Amino acid sequence: MSDFARVEHKPALVVAGLRETVDQFEGRATLWTKVVDSTTLAGANVAHAQQIAIIFGANKNQEFDYMAGLVVDSRESAGKLGLNAAEVPAGEYAIVDVRGPAPLASSTGLEYLVSTFLPEHGLKPNGPAMEIFGPGDTGAEDYAMQVWLPVKA
Repeated sequence: MSDFARVEHKPALVVAGLRETVDQFEGRATLWTKVVDSTTLAGANVAHAQQIAIIFGANKNQEFDYMAGLVVDSRESAGKLGLNAAEVPAGEYAIVDVRGPAPLASSTGLEYLVSTFLPEHGLKPNGPAMEIFGPGDTGAEDYAMQVWLPVKA
């Protein structure tokens, strides 16, 4: 997996979405359905929108806050879709390309970044991890996506 990990500078993003507490395997799909339903009700065509999830820290029960959403141009656009807005700052991100069904592939990628890539490069996490979804079936064995983790030296 190390051939697919790197550090890149990324611009700031605005994510329109919904945030709920989920566990590692339950709750994500329901949350994504709510996001799609909200955008559909707002009359938006999000077929080509970049889907992104922000994974906030885990609690003692291995539950975490998960924001499922879409990249939009402004906080106002999020409001028009009936969604909350989260601003992702510009900065340096450790990025790993992963293949396989989500969320297992993204969990594996995040574990690799935190336990191997960051220590090997003298980096520390500097914010919540993100799942950057590609096109296709998220349950497919060959599904391709990325995991981003903001970093600092």
